Amino acid sequence: MSNDIPTPEEKAKYDAAKKELLQALAKKRNLDKQLAQIEFQIYNLEGSYLTETAAHSGGNIIHGFDGYFKNQPSGRRKYEISEPDRIFSTSSMTYKKSLELSGEGEESTATGDDQSRMSTPGLTTVIVPPAPRPEVLTAAQQKKNRDREYQRKKRANAAAIRKQGETPISDDESVSGRKPSKRARLTEED
Repeated sequence: MSNDIPTPEEKAKYDAAKKELLQALAKKRNLDKQLAQIEFQIYNLEGSYLTETAAHSGGNIIHGFDGYFKNQPSGRRKYEISEPDRIFSTSSMTYKKSLELSGEGEESTATGDDQSRMSTPGLTTVIVPPAPRPEVLTAAQQKKNRDREYQRKKRANAAAIRKQGETPISDDESVSGRKPSKRARLTEED
């Protein structure tokens, strides 16, 4: 007899694990929906705060309160909220996806075909973007770093040689790690 047929005990464990997984997935879906709603609410409240404080008062927590005591002209133009001003919304890695799911934001311009491929009905999953890549250095910055590393190694090597040979060094050389200038050498000879 082969071992491919599960015993009733194994089948019961499998069914229990499957039921637990389905419950966990339903709970995760519910939590994802709540997170998306909260992030959308934060986005809207933050936008209304920024527009109200820019139009009516002398400042806000983003731009400061420098103009609080100044007289504000009554006819101000509408304030455009920029992405860097949204410090509360952007503190979440998933807020853009939440805006997509709620139908707001710039990314909500997907066509019907794209929308059907992006999500499964009844399933809400928030995808966290990958970590930002380190900055790419320019050629000049790379050369500067190589030069610094070369100089560091050169000084370390010279120190090791001096330590082995115990050769005395002049005061000028000990301070800068370089030979004394021509003027300093000429004054020493006199």
